[in-house]
Amino acid sequence: MSDTIDVWGVETNNLKNIDVSLEKHAINLIIGPSGSGKSSLAYDTVAQIGQHEFMSMFADNASDPTYKVKGYRNMVAAVPLKQANYNNNMRSTIGTYFGINRYIGFIFSVISGVSEDFFVLNKESNLCEVCHGFGTVKELDVNKLISFNTKLKDDPVRCWDRYKDFYRSIIEKFCTEVGIDPNKTFRELSEEERHTFLYGESKAKYQILYHKVNSKSSRTTKFYGVMREKPLIVGASISDKYYSDTVCPCCRGKKYASSHDEIKVGGLSIGEYMITPFADLLKVNKAIRKHSKSASLTFALDAIDTFLQRAIDFNLGYLFFNRSIPTLSGGELQRLRMVQVFNTQLTDLLIVLDEPLGGLSGKERKKIYDSIIELKEKHTLVIVDHSDIFVKSARTIVALGEKSGKNGGYLIDAQSYIKKQKVPMPKPEHTLGSPIRVVLNSKIYQYNGVDIELSEGCLNLITGASGIGKSTLIREYFPQFFESYAYVNQRPILGNKNSNVATSLDIATEIFSTFAKKFKKDKNYFSNNTGNEGCCPSCLGAGYIEYGSEKTSVLRLECADCAGTGFNKDLAKHKINGQSIFDIWRMTVDEAAEFFKDINPKITTALQDASSILLGHLLIGQPTSTLSGGENIRIKLLKLRNSRSDVLGIDEPFKGLSLTEIHSVVSFLMGMIAKGKTVVVIDHNEEAFPYFAKHIE
Repeated sequence: MSDTIDVWGVETNNLKNIDVSLEKHAINLIIGPSGSGKSSLAYDTVAQIGQHEFMSMFADNASDPTYKVKGYRNMVAAVPLKQANYNNNMRSTIGTYFGINRYIGFIFSVISGVSEDFFVLNKESNLCEVCHGFGTVKELDVNKLISFNTKLKDDPVRCWDRYKDFYRSIIEKFCTEVGIDPNKTFRELSEEERHTFLYGESKAKYQILYHKVNSKSSRTTKFYGVMREKPLIVGASISDKYYSDTVCPCCRGKKYASSHDEIKVGGLSIGEYMITPFADLLKVNKAIRKHSKSASLTFALDAIDTFLQRAIDFNLGYLFFNRSIPTLSGGELQRLRMVQVFNTQLTDLLIVLDEPLGGLSGKERKKIYDSIIELKEKHTLVIVDHSDIFVKSARTIVALGEKSGKNGGYLIDAQSYIKKQKVPMPKPEHTLGSPIRVVLNSKIYQYNGVDIELSEGCLNLITGASGIGKSTLIREYFPQFFESYAYVNQRPILGNKNSNVATSLDIATEIFSTFAKKFKKDKNYFSNNTGNEGCCPSCLGAGYIEYGSEKTSVLRLECADCAGTGFNKDLAKHKINGQSIFDIWRMTVDEAAEFFKDINPKITTALQDASSILLGHLLIGQPTSTLSGGENIRIKLLKLRNSRSDVLGIDEPFKGLSLTEIHSVVSFLMGMIAKGKTVVVIDHNEEAFPYFAKHIE
């Protein structure tokens, strides 16, 4: 049997007819700049071949492959693991997703003599009477509800946004009654005053005159604090956006009905077992083994313990089996899937990993790295990564480049690329600004008593172990703490099937308008958005046509009428300086910036911004679904360039970037600092650490 997996003539996406040989039972590392074709090779080609060869032997719904190669040999079954989480089913838990709940239910059934059905989590009769098995309930969130820096007399309650004069008037009257200064902001109130304002009830009824549309109205009512959820105006209700999930007061997150608390195994009910952190469950299982002599439990306990130990090794000991899958980060879910890979009795698999050390602190990386090295004893590994840590341990290094997009996809010299990435980049000079103390006090977000201090007008970096709430801090807490705040997450750009680089850079409408002005037509005549005149009638602007269904298989083919652009073919005759909108859609960002220089400076400026952050290789009409992770995050950052927010929170902007790309992102962020912004970043890429003025761990 050959010791290599060989694939030749690879032309998937932007790959340029390349040949690769991967060593079996070894680490094969794929490196290169963002958009150079790393995922195209690892996932869209090698992994897809391995999956398709395996699935086509027995699966009824095996879809047609999309990879483009001349040939391959010695392929093995592939398991592609990505740092992504698209699961939105809140009833899907770690226990149900990874099949552990059946072992837990079996153990409880054997020891208690009660039917296994009694312990099935998502069975209606077993669910908590209050939360119906979700483990959480919706609760008004003060941080979402209250504008902390608004004076009481100006109405700091965000949901009281209609009939403002009514609310301002009744607030002032209530403040006078209870002795609170209405000129204070909510942030300036004492804890007792805050509680009175939020939960209080006036002794007197107040008659309030206020404006309605084209009329005046009067209402007599007591004042009720907003947290009492009693409307001051008939028919007024509080929007769902002001609520957050908090632990169910009945089951305390256990999800099971109260009747399940009566049956204990190892001192815990099944609900208590499910919310106990992995790091503590090994002791519980040890006690169960000691007090139960049933041989039938050995296999189930061994299966759970093996999962627990590996999860703990992967620094996931803080998780628990009732944790909902949608609440996990992409990195956490990838590591849990790796736990399954370690525990499987299958051997000789092709494991494809995407930045497996991404999102981890320095202390966590070593354990994960050691585990990955251990994996190669039973399997073949293909790893897409920028970290130096895998370079020495890799048997094969495939470097792609030299550039990205249509200018990438070539095989380049790996050692030259690695050496180039070690050249130090100039670091910006740091001057610490005024301190901003962020008070962390929220039972909903489980912050209590650990405040942080940011530096105003600087690059601030927050790091720390997985699971301590860093992303929650900038995603959920900061928007309520800061009055003027914008947040950028690491998820793929959302959009419809017509979304592309032009729409993501907010220049599509400007391009349509430029053609419309030139030819004295409505801009919709040149728009490929569904329903507009310029939209291709065959594919409705998507650029492709799908055949089949999700139940069978879906075949996606480029639309022949519009050549994948989504435009009505009649638009090809309308040209500006010899170029039709079809031609522009096929231009790179760099080419289009030059083309529009003397035609529409607004478009050119936006495209030059994209080029400055190393996105000049992207095609104007390129679908957003084809963008790499690094390209995604940089396009999202570009949306901040016109932001009016004073504070910007960014989640892992350096993940999956090379040193050169890190420098370009830092330069962009320093441009935001120059505009007076305060930037707060969560990241673990140590190459980026020296660029920050303030580091909070």
